[in-house]
Amino acid sequence: MEKIGFSLKNPSNWTYSNSEVYVSDLHDENVIMSKQGNVFIIDCDIRLNTPELKCGGHRTDTNEVIS
Repeated sequence: MEKIGFSLKNPSNWTYSNSEVYVSDLHDENVIMSKQGNVFIIDCDIRLNTPELKCGGHRTDTNEVIS
């Protein structure tokens, strides 16, 4: 995760984030590598990194429709 721009925020629940995305529960049992070297992530929590998460995010979410 760090090689692709994420930083470890909470090692006790394997939480990583960058300014846009928050990913938690990313322990080794939730990451699978295929024989071809492809990485698959399963059963983790992926969110927009909003200021409310207190992980340096700046994203906002809304239910407003923009046309």
